[in-house]
Amino acid sequence: MNKSVLISAPKYYGIDTDIKDAFEALGFKTLLINHVPFTILESVASKIGTKLPMLKPIFNPILKASLIKENKEFLSVVSKERPDLLFIIKGDFVFPATLEKIKEVLSCPVVGYVWDEPFYTHNNNQDDYRKSNFKNCVLWYDFIFVFDTFYIDEIKRQGAKNVRYLPLATNPNRYSEITVTDQDRHVYAYDVCFIGLPFENRVEIFENLRNYKIGVFGDHWAKYFMLKGMKTPAYYKGKATGETVNKIYLSSKIVLNIHHPHSIEGLNTRTFDIPACGAFEIVDYKKNVEKHFEIDKEMVTFRNINELKSKTDFYLKNDDLRKTISERGKKRVLSEHTWVHRANEVITALK
Repeated sequence: MNKSVLISAPKYYGIDTDIKDAFEALGFKTLLINHVPFTILESVASKIGTKLPMLKPIFNPILKASLIKENKEFLSVVSKERPDLLFIIKGDFVFPATLEKIKEVLSCPVVGYVWDEPFYTHNNNQDDYRKSNFKNCVLWYDFIFVFDTFYIDEIKRQGAKNVRYLPLATNPNRYSEITVTDQDRHVYAYDVCFIGLPFENRVEIFENLRNYKIGVFGDHWAKYFMLKGMKTPAYYKGKATGETVNKIYLSSKIVLNIHHPHSIEGLNTRTFDIPACGAFEIVDYKKNVEKHFEIDKEMVTFRNINELKSKTDFYLKNDDLRKTISERGKKRVLSEHTWVHRANEVITALK
């Protein structure tokens, strides 16, 4: 009989299902539970509470009520399924009392995976409960894996028993070197492209790259500029999902990867997705890049805008070198950095 794993995760751009599929590829019977999304009332309550903290006593009961219900349902599913492994990603919805009860009914490992900043240092738009639940729960996890080595010591200081670095990864079934037509290349033939959400550090870089033919795709860009009272820039080209992402990567000469501010040393999934497609990537330097790639042979990095411009000019003129680096990067990713590799690392660590 196959062993089972129950995964709890936010629904986030398919990464949750990528991880589920990885455990299934290793022979596990897998159940994925996604977090319950905010209702309109809860979303309004959370936003008002973060903007006007003095009103939190009014809105906190609304937010807590939804979490109490979600925790009750989660405990019920766990008790019914009794998995051989409980794998909780992010864990911001779980109350300590819930994990305490789970530990009473399960003898299997309870594992946490932190795939972004664990203590919301860079995110003030979160309610008090979700902001503190992981911190208050660290004692109840048998093992905690974290995507960024920078956060390991702080998690240990909170009393965690076992903490280990587990980088993010890619799903080569989604990010692959697909056939790109001449029409695709005509539509997406950018010098530099980017796909992701808008943050100040990213926008600052794109504003400095306006002299290049750039194409930026992703969610919430129009809203970002509207809230700042600014016109959406011409370099924003709309949303991109599915195979369109691969087409944009493969049709552009350079795929730019700029991390969210919460990535101090660690790498986002994009670091691995881009080479998996066979595309050429330039990424803002993070310490963990050197753990996984040979700089300038498998991955190109930059530390500031001047270096980025210099390297952009250089690689735009060197087609063969771009191809060589992207081929090496793809080989490295497919041999070491898929979600199946990560799931196997989890199982090996627990053994």
